[in-house]
Amino acid sequence: MSSVLPLLAAWFVAVAIPGPDFVAVLRTSAAHGRRAGLSVAVGVVGGMACWATCALVGLSAVIARYEHLYLAIRATGAVLLFLYGVRVLIGAIRGHHHDPTAVDEGQRARYVHRSYWRLGLFTNLANPKAVVFFGALFASLLPHGLSVAGRAGVLGAILAIGLGWYVVVASAASSAPVVAAYRRAGRAIDMVAGTVFAVTGIALVPRN
Repeated sequence: MSSVLPLLAAWFVAVAIPGPDFVAVLRTSAAHGRRAGLSVAVGVVGGMACWATCALVGLSAVIARYEHLYLAIRATGAVLLFLYGVRVLIGAIRGHHHDPTAVDEGQRARYVHRSYWRLGLFTNLANPKAVVFFGALFASLLPHGLSVAGRAGVLGAILAIGLGWYVVVASAASSAPVVAAYRRAGRAIDMVAGTVFAVTGIALVPRN
């Protein structure tokens, strides 16, 4: 266990740094409540599971070797993040807190939290740099010769840390003071959130 503590510590620092995942969980929790924020958080962790598993089984090296594959994934992620940011900005400009996951009221009970889950999943999967990060993290800090069971344990610990952090974020963001602040300054907050997503999407656009 002690041999993987540096890796887990580095991962905790990385996951706690605010980024698109953080903004998605924070905004959703403040605007739509703790359950909605937790659904986004579970989706984010699902994306982490995909990227971390790819890195553990060596697919990060494959993606790095075949640049066209990496660029295709990155371009798709850039489009997804940019479009989400634009939709949030449009809602803010129109004067209401636009929810890109909104569905008809008749379908809400069945589908809405699945939609929030997809938002978290796609927000995380939209950044293919994650697989490169995990590849570098495991290459530098994963103990050499770790068994399959040990690797599975590391993966579980990584996901538990990620989920724990975003549960804290969702709980804090859905607290009464934060919700009240969001209601007072929702348009400005949505403008900032939409800009973060749109700019992140533009930054991910592959360049020669």
